[in-house]
Amino acid sequence: MATESTMSSWFELVAKQQHEALTQFLASGYTYSGMSTSEAEGVASFGANAVFTSWLVCFGLIGLALVGRLSMNKVSTRTGVEKYYADSKFSIRNFWEIYVSGIRDLGNSLMSKANTKQFFWLFGGLFLYIFSSNIVGILPGGTPPSQDISNNLSMAIVVLISFTVIGLSRQGMGFIKHLLGPVWYLAWLIFPIEVFSTFIVRPGSLALRLGGNMNGDHTVLGIAYQFLEYGLPVAALVLGTFVSLVQAFVFTLLTMIYVLLSLEHDDHH
Repeated sequence: MATESTMSSWFELVAKQQHEALTQFLASGYTYSGMSTSEAEGVASFGANAVFTSWLVCFGLIGLALVGRLSMNKVSTRTGVEKYYADSKFSIRNFWEIYVSGIRDLGNSLMSKANTKQFFWLFGGLFLYIFSSNIVGILPGGTPPSQDISNNLSMAIVVLISFTVIGLSRQGMGFIKHLLGPVWYLAWLIFPIEVFSTFIVRPGSLALRLGGNMNGDHTVLGIAYQFLEYGLPVAALVLGTFVSLVQAFVFTLLTMIYVLLSLEHDDHH
């Protein structure tokens, strides 16, 4: 888990007392794990900042969605075929149309259009939240929630619950039967392996992959700032933006694959 940098975080700047209170609350739990007081406070401070930034990202995305909804309502008042024309200049409506089309096309390449539409809330929400959380890390004083394993594990648990509920609702006992493997006399061996792989490895790998890559990316960014003030940090920022995009894509793509595996085998296309 990452620790705090010397630069003041957004949480400290806008609500220093609240930041200290939350840090002390979290640190009291970390000390039981054997950490020293200074280590616990460092980890807790990062966690407090991640929680604050996570809520900030959520409210920002909700605001962006509301603006997009208002834009769509305005477009619906147009007469004739004009309502189907794209705006002549880049607008919030164009942004959402491009984004929705991209996630929809990615989903349609893996599963049926009906399934993509039904589970778009999961795919679209995850990508936007993860990318926004990642990109916060390249801003001065920003603490990316995706760098905190607790945040990533929470998203992974949502994915776990989602594909489990989907599998049980679509396949019923067939979802459990699939975990037994194709050969009945090897079920005693295959079942625990499949259970461990499905319910432990899948969410664990989602959380650890995202957290590890984002920690590595911001470590490189910090080193770049120490060596050169301008050229190298700019290149690192470009790389950080690319990594943020790729990690959001990978997390979303794996979620789609896990959902696909929970659907009926004859309903993939």
